Formats: sequence, structure tokens, C-alpha cells
Amino acid sequence: MKKYHPASVFLHWFIFLLFVVALAAIELRGEVPKGEPLRATLKTVHMMAGQLVLLFVLFRVAARWRFGVPAELDAPQWQTRAAGMMHLLLYLVMFALPVTGILFTQAEGKDVMFFSLALPRLIGSNPGLSHTIKDIHELIGNAMYYLVGLHAAGALWHHFVRRDHIFQRMKF
Repeated sequence: MKKYHPASVFLHWFIFLLFVVALAAIELRGEVPKGEPLRATLKTVHMMAGQLVLLFVLFRVAARWRFGVPAELDAPQWQTRAAGMMHLLLYLVMFALPVTGILFTQAEGKDVMFFSLALPRLIGSNPGLSHTIKDIHELIGNAMYYLVGLHAAGALWHHFVRRDHIFQRMKF
């Protein structure tokens, strides 16, 4: 196999788009004064996009399992291992960010809604724990910027330096 399955390609770019929406919403929220209706709307957009990331990451893992991945490029073993580690970290972050977001919101004593459906409570109200989980959520969110940047830099290096047509593997 030389390319990712179309389902995997779609999920890759769709999840990326959901992350852009989630991150843009939460960054813009910080610029809106407290009490403004837009601030609450942006938080809702952030949370909905994050929950959709979690849902579609599950589909992405299933697609990876069902359809596999293209054969590794001809590269030194350390590069192959680094790419594998990067993919593992990206999957962990795509899972951990929404889960920690749900947990810290529930620890604040609030329900988490997925559209009009209340998600089951995974944790009880605990303000101290909520702050800790929120800090972890923000740390993982900040790490995501670096991971995505490194992932993109690696892809660009393959494309422009190695000229190994890596972009052909992840396009429709």
C-alpha cells in the first residue's frame, strides 16, 4: 500500500480542522470580556469541537486498524522510530485533550453536553481536582502546538529535502 485509505485521509484532515476550530475558539474567548454572550458561545464551540475530536479519533483508530497504513518509507531506523513515536504522541494527545476537558468540567460540578445529550458523569464535583485537571488539559493543549509543528516540519522535510513524495500518501 502506497497511500492511506480515503477514510483515513478524510479523518486526518477533518480532525485537524476540528482542532483548529477548538483552539481558535478558546484563544478568541480569552479576548472577549467576561459576561459577554460571545464568550459563552466560544466556550461551547471549543467544547463541542473537542468532543467531536474524541469521537472521530475513535473512528480514526478503527480505520487505522481496519485499513492499515502505507509501508514505511526507506529511511534510517531512527527516523522510522521517531515518526512512530510522533504518531503515538499525536494519538495520545487527540484522546487526552477531550477527556481531560470533560473531566475538569465535570469536576467543576457542571454537566458536559454533547449537543443536547448530557454525557455520563465520570467524576464528581471537586474544585481542587478540577484546577489540577484543567492545568493538565492546558499543558497538553500547549504541547499539541509543538507536536503538530514537528509533525508538519517532518512532512515538509520529507517533501522538500528527501523528495520522497510523502504528501501523496495523505491526499485524496
